[in-house]
Amino acid sequence: MNKIFVSALAVILSVNICFANSTDENKQKTIKNWLITDAIELHLPAFNSTEDFSGSTFDLKNLLQENQIDLCKMNPKESDKLNWNESVLTWKKKKANSKNFVSLPSNENQLYYLVSYLYTDEWCELELEMKSYPMIEVYIDGKKQLSQYKHESDEAKESSKSLKLEQGHHKIVVKLLSGEKNNQFSLSLKAKKDWNSDLFDLSLSSKQYMDIHKVLDGTKVKSTSLSFDGKYALISYSRTLPPSDKSENWKEIQEIESGKILYSFRGTQLSNISWLPTGNQISYTKAYNGKTSVFVFDFEKNTEKQIAGSIADFSSYTWAPNGKSIIYSVGKSHSKDWKMKKFQGMEDRLPWYRYRSFLYKLDVASGVKQRLTYGTLSTSLADISPDGKKILFTTSRPDYSGYPYFKQNLYQMDVETFAVDTIWKDKLVGGQAQYSPDGKHLLVQGGPSCFGKIGENIGDHPIANNYDGQLYIYELASKKVDPITYNFNPAIDAAVWSKKDGKIYIKAQDQDYVKLFSYNTSSKEFTELNTSSDVVRGFDLSENGSALSYVACGISSQYKAFVYNVADSKVKVISNPEKAHLANVEFGMTKDWNFTKEDGTTIIGRVYFPPNFDSSKKYPLIVNYYGGTSPVERSFGGRYPLNMYAAMGYVVYLLQPSGATGFGQEFSARHQNNWGIITADEIIDGTKKFIKDHQFIDADKVGCIGASYGGFTTQLLQTRTDIFAAAISHAGISDITSYWGEGYWGYSYSMNATGKSFPWNRKDIYVDQSPLFNADKITTPMLLLHGSDDTNVPLGESIQMYQALKLLGKDVEFVQVKGQDHLIQNYTKRILWNNTIFAYFAKYLKDQPQWWNDLYPDKNL
Repeated sequence: MNKIFVSALAVILSVNICFANSTDENKQKTIKNWLITDAIELHLPAFNSTEDFSGSTFDLKNLLQENQIDLCKMNPKESDKLNWNESVLTWKKKKANSKNFVSLPSNENQLYYLVSYLYTDEWCELELEMKSYPMIEVYIDGKKQLSQYKHESDEAKESSKSLKLEQGHHKIVVKLLSGEKNNQFSLSLKAKKDWNSDLFDLSLSSKQYMDIHKVLDGTKVKSTSLSFDGKYALISYSRTLPPSDKSENWKEIQEIESGKILYSFRGTQLSNISWLPTGNQISYTKAYNGKTSVFVFDFEKNTEKQIAGSIADFSSYTWAPNGKSIIYSVGKSHSKDWKMKKFQGMEDRLPWYRYRSFLYKLDVASGVKQRLTYGTLSTSLADISPDGKKILFTTSRPDYSGYPYFKQNLYQMDVETFAVDTIWKDKLVGGQAQYSPDGKHLLVQGGPSCFGKIGENIGDHPIANNYDGQLYIYELASKKVDPITYNFNPAIDAAVWSKKDGKIYIKAQDQDYVKLFSYNTSSKEFTELNTSSDVVRGFDLSENGSALSYVACGISSQYKAFVYNVADSKVKVISNPEKAHLANVEFGMTKDWNFTKEDGTTIIGRVYFPPNFDSSKKYPLIVNYYGGTSPVERSFGGRYPLNMYAAMGYVVYLLQPSGATGFGQEFSARHQNNWGIITADEIIDGTKKFIKDHQFIDADKVGCIGASYGGFTTQLLQTRTDIFAAAISHAGISDITSYWGEGYWGYSYSMNATGKSFPWNRKDIYVDQSPLFNADKITTPMLLLHGSDDTNVPLGESIQMYQALKLLGKDVEFVQVKGQDHLIQNYTKRILWNNTIFAYFAKYLKDQPQWWNDLYPDKNL
């Protein structure tokens, strides 16, 4: 850590950073400043002198070991309180004496907790050295590192432990059990070879920067749904259970006005919990002997009623708006174990292709169950009419005779007479449909080409990007279609038609924001709702239309659950479970930074700065960009948490190149039949302009990272420029042809990326633009990361690029993540995967290869 950084850190933390006199060539620092609790008097348990089954009696060391509080949750600062049984303890400052020992009163069997903090500017190896007279345990980040279980009155017991610490903030906790005399200890840290003590700082500040545990750990709010009157919220939560790879998921019912938790479904075996459309009731399912039963619980009357039992192969259910019936789905796979298999089409290689599901109706009052659909194609429920008498359902099938190779039928069924009408047949680009409040219209969500050219607003481009979600109002009687989002640039994610005010409420991707809007069907105007956030993850409208609930976050603020009052537009936070978990985290600033191309197109972007940013310094730069065709949202955390990269001392530049949805149909249509040329050139252009406009960027230390299509982009970039010092491609596509043929979604994704273009008629795309066929042009060191079980972008995409670059004598590394698919989801492996990224960038952008060498030492194989 250089002197400028140390100075900046000292100012920001504003704490007593105390450096020991330099010894051993500036290698060692003694921890002189501590926070300490009041003394806690401990007592031996009853029958402590009685031998247990192993012949042991209760020892004083057991007194130290077995009196515990959660060290991981403890991040105190001076004057904070600590609850211990019925006592309230206060954290106070304690300083070592002139001999670097912390001295405590000579009272026997008193427990003390002491805390200090360490910040290291890079991954490093340190030696933790302890001298102690009393019994003591020392923890780093909640893990015990040193201990001493004897009271030594004449000579301090010495011990040490080698530590490998990742860059960032670390908590040092001491548990000490006092003896009747000489209760002193000393703790110091010594930098090992390749480092010196300027690398790390000691302080009493609990301020932290973003790290992987802040991203993954803690309780997360996942989704919300409202009771019919909007007075209660059903909130879903999850949390990791480190150090295991397990997690916990549960739901709670909260009264919105008071914030009171009425019910928690934690630890239950209930599934499919949802509100009824009338009354303050919920329904859920239970499984018995492999079959499913459905129950209704009235939480105001505290009564439970079973409405259906013993349903085999149950999948899901939906309530009719009048609450008198449910439509449920049953399904099973028709795949069998096989030695030889004749494929019934391209999709038959997908493991779920032979799964079929069908619809049933349950009359709640009588308990009568009736089958509604049958056949060879799965039927999927789209919606139930407001009066509960009709349903919309779809079927879909592959059809290789014409682009885009999937055909959808939409049907309306009278569930009393079983009469079926076809709404549309063999629609080339299908849509999701729901009834209007009066049942006379449908609200259809689909791509720009859902109803042919009527919804396309793509300028001179021949093919639309059908991932760019649009909305249509379809009149059932006349079959007239109104493309209501034709001139609305945000891409539609979800929509619901309110029965109360007749407005359509929408969640949409608006550039790199995800916002809520309302659409007035009379004035045909869109209005943005104030969500007090940057990215909305999901939303729910109460059945009576009085309120919206949603989960959302900011660019540097965690996900929370909100309720929006439709009448007065007021927003209320109803759940913020990560508030304490992130209370001490300090973020760097963020700002927007855009540039304009020669053709007049504005490419938007944003910048993340380190928390201690100093414009007089030079910083390494990491460049990030979208994968697929969705922009990188301004979301908190995520799989590539840019706040965390910034916390590690990088400036991060994120840009949204052409082809992304949420910028209007013409912009997104640029994705079709381009496969990265426009995208890559905009990234190169933007990166050069960004470096030129920001003198604090070290132009020789610029890295880039992307995943999936973004991983392809990473590889393609290196064939077109040498401005990067390091490149990371996760699950990247190296050969467009092999991806088109082998990935589970290869050819179907290519319908949108290379519509009507194939390896046999567009060699200029499939070969000439594939990084593999241009591998000899690559000079940038590259890391290829890939889940070994990736079904979207098969592992071979990285294997063949690794093989090519090795044969060409290029600087390339290849790391597989065992047992992971396209996304790295396993808790432990996700940490290792992130550390691999951090270590690789540290090696090439900071000239710090030690972390990488420790993770992946070269072996003489």
